[in-house]
Amino acid sequence: TSIPIVDDDIALAPFTSALEPRFFCSFSFFPEPEKTGLDFPSATVTLPQWQILRQGQTCIFTANRLLTAETTLVSVLDDLEAQLLAIQKLAEDSFTDAVSPGKSSSGAFLRRSSTLAKGHFKESVRQALGHINHHHVQKIVLAHALDVVQEHPFQTLQSLAQLRHRYPDCYVFSVGNGYGKTFIGASPERLLSIAHRRLSTDALAGSAPRGRTAQEDRQLALHLLNSAKEQAEHQIVVNFLAQTLADLGLQPYYPQPPSLLRLPNIQHLHTPIQARVAGRIHPLQLVEALHPTPAVAGLPTRAACEKIHTYEQFDRGLYAAPLGWIGANGDSEFIVGIRSALISGNWARLYAGAGIVAGSDPEREWAEINLKFRALGESLV
Repeated sequence: TSIPIVDDDIALAPFTSALEPRFFCSFSFFPEPEKTGLDFPSATVTLPQWQILRQGQTCIFTANRLLTAETTLVSVLDDLEAQLLAIQKLAEDSFTDAVSPGKSSSGAFLRRSSTLAKGHFKESVRQALGHINHHHVQKIVLAHALDVVQEHPFQTLQSLAQLRHRYPDCYVFSVGNGYGKTFIGASPERLLSIAHRRLSTDALAGSAPRGRTAQEDRQLALHLLNSAKEQAEHQIVVNFLAQTLADLGLQPYYPQPPSLLRLPNIQHLHTPIQARVAGRIHPLQLVEALHPTPAVAGLPTRAACEKIHTYEQFDRGLYAAPLGWIGANGDSEFIVGIRSALISGNWARLYAGAGIVAGSDPEREWAEINLKFRALGESLV
């Protein structure tokens, strides 16, 4: 677990995609600058002191430093050496324990309290269906928050290792607010990525549980692929993403029909969408245009968000919000902060949501939310 120093020579070279500074960003689901006391600001952009990029078996450390007229090369090198030693010690002390299996909570907590009772949630689904049936909206995504407490403080590093182990195909993330609260998760949903002006985004909507046997799993997958209700929910997201990109002057293309994205406990309909980005478009313009997608809000967006404010009894904060980075050359990657939890000491708030469309069943939507809660809760340490 020690950090090998392959070459300690100092050289000045042009930035490559691996070495360039990356500005890390988080944006709240709702822009609420007038609110105080929130866990995270509406927008945060950070240039970290250290970036660590892993490519295969190689890790690249990039140090970002503010240089002034008083800065000396000796002081910079001394500071870098001290911090490298601290990072190495952290790895030696913590890494082995962090990735050890069998440390998860298995979802057994001392206390669980919901921000919304089952009956209230199901009634909210029924009211949302009423708005849908009267053609006020096509879709509303209702989220739910579950507060849990355990005897000892949650171990964020170990929880992240569990998430990475359980969900190797998801984006595992962690965002701290500097005041003891950390937002972590394993999101299957990419909002956008840009590499060499090639944009990729994901339509991820329509879901079913995984089966307990191979035969049951195949049956559930076939039902998902052939469900008119699930296909309609998925197509809403595909149409929104494609139209939004087209409105920005891009030419999106994507395969049809959707494929399956299979995770350990749930499977989703998935359509990857790509486009070529013109130089005049900034990545944050794309983030602003795409967020929130119908997968996490509904459609039409404004009307769906108004209903979310009405039915949900908690602040979404960073839940289902854009999290990511922007590179110096315009490359970027943003995910959607779902399958997530807010952690502070021995308390955690778990988030999950369900998309309500015509044909949704309140009992099934409640079951889907609890399925997502269980998967996340079992990964917390």
